[in-house]
Amino acid sequence: MSLVSFIPLLVLSACASSTPPATADSGTATTHPLPEHSDCRPEGEAMDDETCLAFLEADGRLPTESSDRSGVPPQDDDTRAHDPELAWLAGQISRCTCSCCHRSSLGGCGAHRYDIEWSPVWIDSASSWSLRVLSGDVESENQFLPIEDLDRVREIVDTERQRRADLAP
Repeated sequence: MSLVSFIPLLVLSACASSTPPATADSGTATTHPLPEHSDCRPEGEAMDDETCLAFLEADGRLPTESSDRSGVPPQDDDTRAHDPELAWLAGQISRCTCSCCHRSSLGGCGAHRYDIEWSPVWIDSASSWSLRVLSGDVESENQFLPIEDLDRVREIVDTERQRRADLAP
């Protein structure tokens, strides 16, 4: 494995720590084991802030800055902000430990690579590489979204890739 391909694995693997800290930044003692990187709550539930804060404290990685990484100019009337498919995908991420590293409001590494709280449209904060990870095109340990409907994710990501290709300068 080359150093270039090893670096993303190291960065994303940092969120895989499951050693529980004594307390989270919020001062709340953690009394339950931390989830693994690929753990998810049942459909319709979100990963709770207490668990995420403890997870992020154990991780210790610094956040990246949320920004538009789409590579295309913003659209004046962007209807994607209310797209039910993008809302579904953000909901899937929110129910998994993945959300701990991809929510800027949590601090820590909460804005790593993409931010499901980015506005106006969260998927614009994802680079092309992050889209490949979401769709399962990049397969490495701790670099996948553990959901059952991967075909639906791929369709959403393919639509976004095509949008970016159509709008590229």
